[in-house]
Amino acid sequence: MEKSVWIYLALSLTLALGLAVPAAAQDFSSFYVTPKIVTSNQRADMSSGSERNSSAFGLGFSLGTDLSYASSMPLRAEVEYLYHGNETFKRGNEEHDISAHSVLVNAFFDIQTETVFTPYVGGGVGLGYLRDRASINGSSTKGDRWNFAWNMGGGLAWGLNETVALDFGYRYMDLGKTVDLNNQNASLTANEFSLGLRLMSY
Repeated sequence: MEKSVWIYLALSLTLALGLAVPAAAQDFSSFYVTPKIVTSNQRADMSSGSERNSSAFGLGFSLGTDLSYASSMPLRAEVEYLYHGNETFKRGNEEHDISAHSVLVNAFFDIQTETVFTPYVGGGVGLGYLRDRASINGSSTKGDRWNFAWNMGGGLAWGLNETVALDFGYRYMDLGKTVDLNNQNASLTANEFSLGLRLMSY
């Protein structure tokens, strides 16, 4: 893994701990977990041009804390793992079969409405892992790579009761680029829609 990626990961984890520790010190009931499913409409910018593909489906989960317990701001912080699916992109004599994973630290601002519906905006940074099985000019090769990854977006939480909420989200995701294979690579971005079930401990 490149040295810069380790730096990004260290900064992300430091940010997550800095946000979460004050809330945890005040009230452990501020934590929640969110299993989720995702549809990921991906785009690969390859050496021979850009190619979109049909949506891939992914799964993941996040562990979060409500920081409003420790401050006057309606903020949340999460650590998230997500599998973004596996898709094949082909253009001319260049083909990439890419599976994508990410580990992210996200922060969100909740827009209070005094109803069961809570819109939010946010984003995050972390690591993306791309596994590429490529065929270039008839030659097959493969390679794996960790990258700096980031996202931004928003969504809507629908509170079903005091401890359970449905979470509808959208985000733009940048997962970086695959390793160079025969001097060819692909940069992967996605528009993603997610459905999660937020299970709160308070």
